Amino acid sequence: MRPRRRGIIGGPAAAAALSLLALILLLAVPASARAVSFPDVGEDEWFAEAVQVLSDEGIVQGRANGSFRPYDSITRAEYAVLVSRSLDLPPGVSHPFTDFASGAWFEPAVAALFEAGLTEGVSPTEFDPYARVSRQQAVSFVVRALAYRLSIQPVEGLDLTLTPSQVEPWLQGFPDRMLIADVHQPAVANAYRLQVVSGQSDGRFYPLVELTRAQSVGMLYAALFKTPLPLTEPPTPVSIDPAYPDASVGSRGPEVMWLEQRLSDLTYRPGPVDGVFDERTHQAVIAFQKWEGMSRDGVVGFESWVRLMMATRPTASRSGSGVWIEVNKTKQVFLYVESGTVTRTLPTSTGRSYVYRSLPYTVQRKPIADGPRYRALYLNPGNVLAIHGYPSVPTYPASDGCVRLPKWDMDDLRERDKSNPMIPDGTKVYIY
Repeated sequence: MRPRRRGIIGGPAAAAALSLLALILLLAVPASARAVSFPDVGEDEWFAEAVQVLSDEGIVQGRANGSFRPYDSITRAEYAVLVSRSLDLPPGVSHPFTDFASGAWFEPAVAALFEAGLTEGVSPTEFDPYARVSRQQAVSFVVRALAYRLSIQPVEGLDLTLTPSQVEPWLQGFPDRMLIADVHQPAVANAYRLQVVSGQSDGRFYPLVELTRAQSVGMLYAALFKTPLPLTEPPTPVSIDPAYPDASVGSRGPEVMWLEQRLSDLTYRPGPVDGVFDERTHQAVIAFQKWEGMSRDGVVGFESWVRLMMATRPTASRSGSGVWIEVNKTKQVFLYVESGTVTRTLPTSTGRSYVYRSLPYTVQRKPIADGPRYRALYLNPGNVLAIHGYPSVPTYPASDGCVRLPKWDMDDLRERDKSNPMIPDGTKVYIY
């Protein structure tokens, strides 16, 4: 059984005693045993101490291959488990949520948080367990957890009370503070005041960026395993600048990782969510700009950032069951549709002057590339037109009639051809 944690360390005497105990234990343990437990967490990483402590406590665990994957995003289910373990809550048994199966691995933690009054879900009956956690959502969760801990273990001089008039001054150091949702502003202000969170290297808070595993552990460690140290003065005010820096091919950083994850959630297929703006990300941005009716330059500037924050998934032009393909000539996008829901939105380039029929085409599969028509899928009637990969997919109609896609997208679409094809023979293709 995992031992109960001490939680927040309170008072100088307690801190000194624990420091002495830690020193004795440190000297008694071989250096190799004190090393960070995960091969992808270096001892000089800012989050290494937090990962080590929470790992020793049995709160965080590695992936199947033993890695920690510090820059992976974290889901609401995973975060609920971390918070529940950090508070040492007993497994819960009751909750109102119906959007996950009974007996799910995270259910006891979610129920425990609900019973403790620490979560209400995203609606009265939905917890949304597989959604990723944003930085502002995580901060609100952590501050609630800290308040819960303090209600059980008060710490002298540690007060979470902030009046509405006190919230704004503690946020005035973030140039993107206007993007912090009203409901999360008090928690972010408090977390900054208590030095649980800070801005990124450019001073922005990035409230909508998905939380990473490293950041989740760092927040929990600062709030629940150390004594938060309140600042006495709010930060120096800076001008409001809600836009993230322009992003284009070659850009890197947390805003690019958020961009990639957001594009992926919206079905635009940017490739690995790794914080690197590569050509796949570039083409996914173009597909997004095409669908949204924006300038098709592949650069994420102010308008694109705002649209991304507000956008919803593309929608199909028809309903029904099964799989079909829609090619929108005006927007120059390819939609892969499953039972009426668009699951892939890809950039395409159709014929310059080709007249397509109004009735649907159907796919006749070709097993190999046909000259420059990479992994082509020929369309009936006629077996002349094809959907195929091509090195060049301009933002405008440029082919002789075929539907061009980036070659990596054709690889994805045909990856399961031998076992469970995504585009079976006879799949209908609507070009309009």
